[in-house]
Amino acid sequence: MAVWDDIKKQHKKVRKKGFKAMVSYFWDYYKVPTAVIIVIALFSFYLIRDMASNLPYGFYAMMINSTMHPDGEVIGEDFAGYAGIDTSSYNVLIDTNQTLSTSSYNTYDVSTQERIMAITAAGDLDVMIADQSVFEQYARNSYMTDLRDLMSEDELKKYDGYIYYVDGAILKAIEDGTYEQASSENTADNESQDSQDDPSVAGSNSAATDETISDEEISYMLGISSPSSIVSEDDFVLPDPDSMEDPVPVGIILSDTAFMQSTNTYAGSVPIFGIIGNSSRTDLAIKFLEYLNEYAPSES
Repeated sequence: MAVWDDIKKQHKKVRKKGFKAMVSYFWDYYKVPTAVIIVIALFSFYLIRDMASNLPYGFYAMMINSTMHPDGEVIGEDFAGYAGIDTSSYNVLIDTNQTLSTSSYNTYDVSTQERIMAITAAGDLDVMIADQSVFEQYARNSYMTDLRDLMSEDELKKYDGYIYYVDGAILKAIEDGTYEQASSENTADNESQDSQDDPSVAGSNSAATDETISDEEISYMLGISSPSSIVSEDDFVLPDPDSMEDPVPVGIILSDTAFMQSTNTYAGSVPIFGIIGNSSRTDLAIKFLEYLNEYAPSES
């Protein structure tokens, strides 16, 4: 009790000496416990923040080569509400900032491809939306699900005229290596025939092999942006399933959806929607397709 009375007396003396004396007294006697409290508070703040930012994915979609780059965070929050995803427990990521050229690669293109490979291998990526050049590349590498495995015949029929097909026979040939072999043999035969028909072709091919490095290789090493490989809306041709040996529906054209019409996300090109083959959230992927069709911009 005597100690407590003494402390109160000291406080009264300090208060009489003014504000500076109070600050000095506080610093002398409480700086260590105050510092400890601040450190604990900061640690708690950053721990909670990191835990929140490292939530498991509840849904992950990637829009590649979008022209308008809409705010993915806003779209993610809107879709989470639409689909009933608890964002306090799961992270909804709509990545709208990725670009990729398929005509020639620079360091950024390689980085994007490696990222796609990594998140796909981890089972994180659910949906890919891309222009035809990129979508066709990944579809031919068996990244996309056969939509017949996820939709009934009637559900798929709703998208007649918007379904993107690839030839299953080509996918199988690519997988077992016979497609590349046949393509190489055809190319070699054509070059040989051209050389026989026109001797100048042989001379130009020989000259090309003498070059130590091409302009494309220089651009690649310097990280200069690759020339665009995006297929424009005017040049887009929807693959005809009747011309295929084994037509497989792997994508949905999104050009006329409410989302694309409202946001112009792929102005000048044709966006194609596909569901990643190893996604464990295919129900939400289908829900995202519905969301894009029924999209209504928020009133803010």
